[in-house]
Amino acid sequence: MSGTLTNRVSRFGSLSASKSGNKLIPLRQPHYGSPNTHRTAFDADGDDITVKSNTGLPPPYVLPCFRFRRKKSLSLVLIAMAAMFMSLFSSFVAYRTLGSSSDGRYFLPSAREWGADRERRKKARQGRRAYPPTAVERETRAVKYTEYESHLLNFLFSLRAAGVNSSILPLNDREPLGQDMGMYTNLGCSVWNDLHGNQKMIEYNRDQTRQLWSSYLPTILQASRHADDTAYVHKNWTATLLESLSTESILKDPPNEDKEEAVSIKDIVRITGIIVRRLLGILQNGGKLSATLPPPLRIAVFGGPTVEGKGCHKANVKIPLGSIMANPTFCAFPYRLEQFINAILMPPAVLTQLRRTLGGRDHGGNASGDDFRLVEVINLGEEGTGSEYSSAIVLNRMYPPFGNVQAGTITGYGGGPPDLVIDAYGIDAYGKEASEMTNIYDAVGKLLSRMPRRCLKENSKPPPVIVRVVLEEDAHTLTSIVVGDAIDDVEEGETSLNILHSERKSIEAGTFGMAGHIATAWTLAFNLASLAISHCGLGENMSRPQKPIRRINNAASAGCDNGIDPPCIFSFLAGPKGNAPRPSAIASSLIPFIVENTGWLPESDMTTGFARKTGLVGTGEGATMTLLFRNITRSVRRLDVVTLRSTSQAWKDGVVKFALVTGGDFSHGRKAAEASTKIATESSFTISADLIVDGWDGKEDKHVSYHFGLDLIDGENSGGVGSDVLLRMTLTKGVRFKILGLMLCE
Repeated sequence: MSGTLTNRVSRFGSLSASKSGNKLIPLRQPHYGSPNTHRTAFDADGDDITVKSNTGLPPPYVLPCFRFRRKKSLSLVLIAMAAMFMSLFSSFVAYRTLGSSSDGRYFLPSAREWGADRERRKKARQGRRAYPPTAVERETRAVKYTEYESHLLNFLFSLRAAGVNSSILPLNDREPLGQDMGMYTNLGCSVWNDLHGNQKMIEYNRDQTRQLWSSYLPTILQASRHADDTAYVHKNWTATLLESLSTESILKDPPNEDKEEAVSIKDIVRITGIIVRRLLGILQNGGKLSATLPPPLRIAVFGGPTVEGKGCHKANVKIPLGSIMANPTFCAFPYRLEQFINAILMPPAVLTQLRRTLGGRDHGGNASGDDFRLVEVINLGEEGTGSEYSSAIVLNRMYPPFGNVQAGTITGYGGGPPDLVIDAYGIDAYGKEASEMTNIYDAVGKLLSRMPRRCLKENSKPPPVIVRVVLEEDAHTLTSIVVGDAIDDVEEGETSLNILHSERKSIEAGTFGMAGHIATAWTLAFNLASLAISHCGLGENMSRPQKPIRRINNAASAGCDNGIDPPCIFSFLAGPKGNAPRPSAIASSLIPFIVENTGWLPESDMTTGFARKTGLVGTGEGATMTLLFRNITRSVRRLDVVTLRSTSQAWKDGVVKFALVTGGDFSHGRKAAEASTKIATESSFTISADLIVDGWDGKEDKHVSYHFGLDLIDGENSGGVGSDVLLRMTLTKGVRFKILGLMLCE
């Protein structure tokens, strides 16, 4: 006899057995092991059912509740089939109705299309099953930032909150040109100090600032990737340069505490404020483009052949064929400086997160990170030029339009002239003492300090901040940014690279190569950052600022100098980096004022190099051109002339006499002209085209731009408003002479 299995099942509680004996309840199917198995119910407690093995009993039979009559079963089957048919028919009618429009065209996919989608979904499911990510993994892969990016995001969102609390946000899109940047700098510094726990605003020293550079080397390496190096094939090479760079070389200590700094506190406040204001604009717009977005910090770099891009092809690393990395324009340190600063201040991952958090689903459309750059750099370096040439451009605001500024939008704060000028003429040769080089600030600062001020400060953009860059520091000059030691470090590190001999380039010691341009960009960027960090650490006037009420006297602003337009009654500067790149542009500037011309014409030639091929050329001895400027609307206090000097036989014999007559009246007939000779003043000078070069071997001609400036401020011969000014140019010797620029300015 087999064992028993007892289950407590409530639904059998109604089953009871008679007192006289057991009641047999046949199963619907045989029990396991015996076809003659029956179930016996005991009424011991009324709810226990015991299954026993019994043999020799009658065959099983079906419970009464499971007995159906044939007619009733057939009816139920017919009803189920009818329901299924009606469901299929309704689905078909609905598909035909929804699958076609009134004109008979289907707007639901066809069967073939449905099948194609099914295959696509099937492959997608298989891909997901191959690596099914967990919720934590999906969260980690969606948002993954470096330590630097996390700190930067924390700063940006704190900056936005502080801007709202301080009533600086939303920004006013009609703020005046000369707006004080101090409130933006103070806001940025207060947030920076709070996040770094500097409640007492302790000043940062150089060692603390150097530690910031050492702490984020992976971020610096990634930000140093060239824009054309999408795969970053130069990563290992760049990492070697970065490891070779000493923090003492990239940020030097001031040699003498008593010496005046190259950049004043006022300059630091202005530069930093422009960047903070641009950041606030990006935060206000949620990372989307807007016409009211404040302009970036604009930097102009002046210099000679090194700034222009000389030596960029020299590198102990393979340059991909067809890459722009060897192109001087896109290899020189001004281009790399712009790319590096923007990659540090606004990495792509940070901009993407700002758009997600502040912009919702609208991520700025097709706008790229370049549209949100915080710094814009223009390369005005040109071989054969000097600080005198650049000083005339800075003083007279003869800048070409910035490359990313569209026509009609170069107005407002930051438009036109740059906010920062880098004088990099001191990096063209090793061993040359800094005291022998002229400084743009020395030439421009004296004149700007004596310029008449006839308008409110709020309505005039300030002159640019000027920073000097040299290879070696001299004890007798102002503190400058020194890049020579940093360049030496990376050049020594580059020579240690173990590369194939066939790929090794010949790099002379003490000359710029691609590594030198990268090191210069690093040094300039870190020195500018050090100035801002040190200023924030001072803690002067770093309380949370309140947005001031600005009042503009429109009457006083009428006819005043806005600090953007050139302060000249006439000006042209030839070449691709001037405002007259082609002969037609020179002609259009001259024609309204020409009263006499024999032998002078604008032309372009390649004999003096591409950069200086365009100019106003005098052909033949005795060629004369007279320009008359009638009833001038602003005083003429300075004449700047830029000419070509050359060792070429075609140019070196040329000599031109310039005569400037001011304070006369040549517009009202002969009598007025004769009378004006008694009160008018004439200033004359001659310029030769002959170029004398020490140590020149005569094998290759040399060409340079020569600048001559005539200052009329201290004399009584300046042309007053309402008078006429006459300028005459005569070729007194030689057969050819080229004028690259003329500027009659206030």
